[in-house]
Amino acid sequence: MRKISLIVAAMALAASVTGCDPTQSDSSRPRTPMPSNVPTKPVYATADDVMKAMGDGGLECGLLRRARANFGSGLDCLAEVKGVKVENEIHVLDPVKFSRNDIGSAIASRREAPYNHTIVAAGNWYIWVRYPEFAPQVAKALKGVVLLPRITDSSSADPALAHTVG
Repeated sequence: MRKISLIVAAMALAASVTGCDPTQSDSSRPRTPMPSNVPTKPVYATADDVMKAMGDGGLECGLLRRARANFGSGLDCLAEVKGVKVENEIHVLDPVKFSRNDIGSAIASRREAPYNHTIVAAGNWYIWVRYPEFAPQVAKALKGVVLLPRITDSSSADPALAHTVG
């Protein structure tokens, strides 16, 4: 138990140092609107609900770890897609506390350098799919869209992923 507490504390410290908190207020940086192709639904109350919906959509995702969060809920889960184990980092923001632009800003921060993540999103949630080539399957299971990283050199983005699933 002590080891788990140390790991959780280290993760919390890392998140605060790297600025990964989607609720971090930085008045010098304007909010980024949610991309217009991101559907407003489905909306989920918790990351567990998203994980369950993945299973209902044909992509079982087993819980790896939970994130302690003041923005809503988060967890990491492992799904098998085409025989490959794919880790997914799920974030659900409370729509009562956070606007669509707040959620858009959280997503934008993950798609930009230094992270350059491929994100699946809809409603009030987003997922970092660790293997971008499997993001379309995650999007299909959840009725979301794939958002590619915002890379200035467009030749390094995979054009096959630049589509809406739903």
